[in-house]
Amino acid sequence: MSNYVDLHCHSTASDGRLTPAQLVERAKTVGLRALALTDHDTVAGVSSFQAAARATGLEAIAGVEVSADYEKGTMHIVGLYVDAQSQSFRAFLKHLADGRKVRNPQIVEQLNNLGMAISMGEVEQEANQNAADAQEGLVEKSIGRPHIAAVMIKRGYVKTKQEAFERFLAKGKPAYISRFSAAPDECIKQIHTAGGLAILAHPSYLNAADDTEMTEIIGELKGNGLDGIEVFYSTHSRNQTALCLHLAEKFDLLQSGGSDFHGEPGRGGTSVELGSGINNSVSVDYAVLEKIKARLRR
Repeated sequence: MSNYVDLHCHSTASDGRLTPAQLVERAKTVGLRALALTDHDTVAGVSSFQAAARATGLEAIAGVEVSADYEKGTMHIVGLYVDAQSQSFRAFLKHLADGRKVRNPQIVEQLNNLGMAISMGEVEQEANQNAADAQEGLVEKSIGRPHIAAVMIKRGYVKTKQEAFERFLAKGKPAYISRFSAAPDECIKQIHTAGGLAILAHPSYLNAADDTEMTEIIGELKGNGLDGIEVFYSTHSRNQTALCLHLAEKFDLLQSGGSDFHGEPGRGGTSVELGSGINNSVSVDYAVLEKIKARLRR
């Protein structure tokens, strides 16, 4: 067993390609000591994830990646050590997921108007295609744009998921439809109420104009209770990692990180591996997790 961890990955409970139990197997194969399951706006996979991990010795952390309302770019907040059985937290996540349910048919309709003959039935089938999901009890799956993109690929309208987003599905593109998402302070509050720590995911996706604006955003989030920031991430450049490290120190934020593994090529078509990212771009030592756990105990 190595001394490395991955605190950001996805399963078939949202838009990943491996079931929670398969993620445990993959984590053991690559030698991880600990893994956090952080599916989009759902904790549906946590129970089977932790059950599968008990027999392996893998330290399995209950997590989630919550979508926050942010106009300029993409803001996701990872919750680590959340209570996956909290009914109030599940209700909050369901409210977010319901926003996807309203948006998905609208995106499909827009794609139809653009000459792409896909249906919601195909999207739902794509999201539920893994028979192992049923065995693991994944009935609260989070269905979203990645599943729509997968259908577009199968239909031959685009070649990659990246192309689907860059041409049609991303914010500002012809088939983009906004959906309900909670304000950042509400996301942080809900994660805290569920007993977890709130970590800003992939800060580079915020599309800040410069380091000054990034500092202002992080400072505001800290004022709203943010606990940490992903310093280590698959697509971070050296400069981005250095900036995030500086901001973590400046605002007394926990350092965190992970691969954002989905079981398929990531942005740009590059291969993202659990625990190590793109061509070994991510390396998160267990000492990072120890500091997170120490903050949680306080």
